[in-house]
Amino acid sequence: MNPLHHPSLKDRVAVITGGGRGFGWFIAEELLKAGAKVVATASRHPDQLTDVQKKADALAGPGRFITFKADVRDYADCEATVALTLKTFGRIDVLVNNAGRGTGEYRMGLAGKGSPRFWDVPVDGWKTIIDTNLTGVFNMTRATIPHMMERKFGKIFSISTSLTTMSAPGLSPYGASKAGLEMSHVIWAKELKDTGVDVNILLPGGASDTPFITQDMSPGDVGKRANLLPGDVIVPPAVWLCADATNGLTGRRIIAKFWDKNLPPEQAFAACLQPKHDLPEIM
Repeated sequence: MNPLHHPSLKDRVAVITGGGRGFGWFIAEELLKAGAKVVATASRHPDQLTDVQKKADALAGPGRFITFKADVRDYADCEATVALTLKTFGRIDVLVNNAGRGTGEYRMGLAGKGSPRFWDVPVDGWKTIIDTNLTGVFNMTRATIPHMMERKFGKIFSISTSLTTMSAPGLSPYGASKAGLEMSHVIWAKELKDTGVDVNILLPGGASDTPFITQDMSPGDVGKRANLLPGDVIVPPAVWLCADATNGLTGRRIIAKFWDKNLPPEQAFAACLQPKHDLPEIM
């Protein structure tokens, strides 16, 4: 048996935003192998949802994976995602906030001009990133949390980025969205104390070989770029966060690249945990 496949994952219900490709699909795929049920959303490229639906049905059988076209920037879409999940599977155990937008949103038209400074960034590009990466996570989490609090159980984690990426010149919209995301989770974990709902941050620990890293950022075939972390680097700690083995762990920052597959999952996960700071440093 795969050591990642904790018994509690059998029939566990997870909602994964941005589940049509990259990290979202990799996490969904492993959860399905462990016996979970998954709802995957996406706002763009509905053809990707069709493709992963076929893969999921072949892997886990029909009725264990459903897709839904939803934009996390639209609160009504988030409410509809929750309603569909409850209607189909009866509950939501896990929310993975994976949907996000990257620097491609504001690099268009700036090729050859170096890293875009904040005054070069189109207003629409800034808004799209903040609305998706920060407000979108708030929307989806807010829509889900009443159900989890009523059940006194829930596991929520959101995908972030490295501290160097947050603070690098040319990345102010993306960095600001992820810094805000992480501080939101620090606060949410405090506000959810004693509710049975855990809130954490998970990040790969570097650029990873998924379609999120575009060709202008790192040339080469997706899945074969040796200068990047493996595209599925996020999977082991993500799946472990979905299991009962991490119940009660909240307000933490977890870096996936430190997972050692040669260790038992409990030890491998512990190595990914960043030290906990009651007052994180801002500047």
